[in-house]
Amino acid sequence: MDFASPEFTEKYTNQTPLGAFWTLEATTFRLWAPQAQQVSLRLYETCEAEQATETPMVLGEMGVWEAWLPGNHAGRFYTFATNYHVLGWREGVDPYARSVGPQGLRGYLFDPRSTDPEGWAEDRPPVLEHQLDSVLYELSVRDASSLSSSGIVQRGQFLGLTEEGTVSPQGLATGLDHLVELGVTHVHLLPVFDFDGVDDYAVSSTAYNWGYNPRNFNALKLSFSSNPRDPAVAIFEFKQLVAAFHRKGLRVVMDVVYNHTFASNDSHLNRSYPFYYYRMYGTEFSNGSGCGNELATERPMVRRYILDSLRYWKSEFHLDGFRFDLMGLYDIDTMNEVSRELRKDDPHFLLYGEGWTGGLSTLPDESKAIKANAKKMREIAFFSDENRDALKGPVFEVARPGFVNGGTNLESAVKFAAVGCMAHSALGQGGWAEGPHQTINYVAAHDNHTLWDKLAHTNPDATETERIAMAKLAHGAVLLSQGIPFLHAGEEFLRSKQGIENSYNSPDSINGMEWSAKARYREVFQYLRGLISLRKAHPALRLRSAELVNQHVRFPELLEPGMVSWLISGHAGGDEARLLQVILNSTSRLREVHLAEGYWEILANAQAAGVRSLGKARNRIAEVEPVSLMVLVST
Repeated sequence: MDFASPEFTEKYTNQTPLGAFWTLEATTFRLWAPQAQQVSLRLYETCEAEQATETPMVLGEMGVWEAWLPGNHAGRFYTFATNYHVLGWREGVDPYARSVGPQGLRGYLFDPRSTDPEGWAEDRPPVLEHQLDSVLYELSVRDASSLSSSGIVQRGQFLGLTEEGTVSPQGLATGLDHLVELGVTHVHLLPVFDFDGVDDYAVSSTAYNWGYNPRNFNALKLSFSSNPRDPAVAIFEFKQLVAAFHRKGLRVVMDVVYNHTFASNDSHLNRSYPFYYYRMYGTEFSNGSGCGNELATERPMVRRYILDSLRYWKSEFHLDGFRFDLMGLYDIDTMNEVSRELRKDDPHFLLYGEGWTGGLSTLPDESKAIKANAKKMREIAFFSDENRDALKGPVFEVARPGFVNGGTNLESAVKFAAVGCMAHSALGQGGWAEGPHQTINYVAAHDNHTLWDKLAHTNPDATETERIAMAKLAHGAVLLSQGIPFLHAGEEFLRSKQGIENSYNSPDSINGMEWSAKARYREVFQYLRGLISLRKAHPALRLRSAELVNQHVRFPELLEPGMVSWLISGHAGGDEARLLQVILNSTSRLREVHLAEGYWEILANAQAAGVRSLGKARNRIAEVEPVSLMVLVST
């Protein structure tokens, strides 16, 4: 049958609750599997049990099969077996399973309320006045504590990020306390749902995966748990992590990867209903993800599946945002529906992602959630790869520099990033973002080289001091531009992955955060911390609309190649400062910049940044040191 036909859509699209619904008295099981000849529920006493109690399921309306088992089945495992014509019987995990056993092979039944930590019902996210007040920090649960220098006891686990008072060998804060000290507002966690590539039973320092290998979308990865043999423990401990972050003033963003599954023909989705969940190119799986397949998000029951999953993660785990991997493989209507649903009770709930694909897709370009279509998705934010590549150089041309490390003719690109990739009267070009809330500014993420490693490639003859200056300038440009700033964990102390560009399966010795570097590069940490505090203190750096950016931000015509400056005037955004000027100097010489009339206080220079004055600009001249920035305010 044609999955896209009106007849199929009308006959099988429904909102019947799907999955396993546990109560003390009975459990109800429902699977959407149109056109299956038979479906059976298989119940196992343990995850390793070979024998199952089999119960035939009954076909109801609109392709939904159902079974009802009396009694309390908490602690048992289950699967669904489907029989389709020539394919025969195939056993798989319930697509809606909210917990799975080790290796993700069977669903797990549990009492949801038994997984709530004490006080969970009272847990609330920290107050956020506007999404543009966000400062994002991308962190892997495992990387944060996999190395002994973290001082964390529960290394590589959810609970490791709940520990307080942890310190590096040099006595500096690590883990949760470090995040609070740095001043970020949101912690973006790399995938924590169930993924392939890491043995849940025997986590070793060499068996590693970032987590972009989806296996079960609605269940947690048990390798992050202190007891993977009891799947309920992972739920309990992840809630503890979220609650610990909330108590410390940190919101939590979850990385989600609904664009593909690790397996294709043999995936659990394909076992439940062959080929419906995937885009096909003839008899082959469309491969816009570069990972073998891509989900057909435009199909009603796939869209519903994604929405149900996101609603579950948000409500059950009190999450504050989602980051979408390869968001260009999602269709626009799905992303807009996601926005409408998830922002109902929190208008500042964050939704952002990669506005591109990983390869050719059968989804038409006009339907893709890509940057070019950003204005069709007004509440979704997109990563600004323009910002990233302009500042440090293209990620796919490792030796080519950007603005901060010797590149030329990049001033216009840096200005475009400074106004949040929006159309601006001073730039003479259009923009893809409708407002600053749609732009995620960054210079490094888990993908590609860290900034420090990129600088080693582009500037091999530079001294360490010179590369430190480049790094500070790059991060400064990110934190001082309009839009939402994003930091990759460890960049604040010049994280290195020993030159590895794609570390998705590299061992902990490569991916782990080396906390001793915080002492070695203490000046960089303090500098970024100061810039974050400066950003928080000045609404002019967080203007709420394109209109305000165009009204208040201009670019003085006074600079030579290798320099960029922008002036924010008129108490913009209600700022106490009448004028705020940012100056970036990527040249190798000290530069003098003439300022507008007024008395100017310096808040950031080559050495320090923050909310306290570092001195006054004499004679209305800013002396900007080589490869550095300066921020000045005039009241």
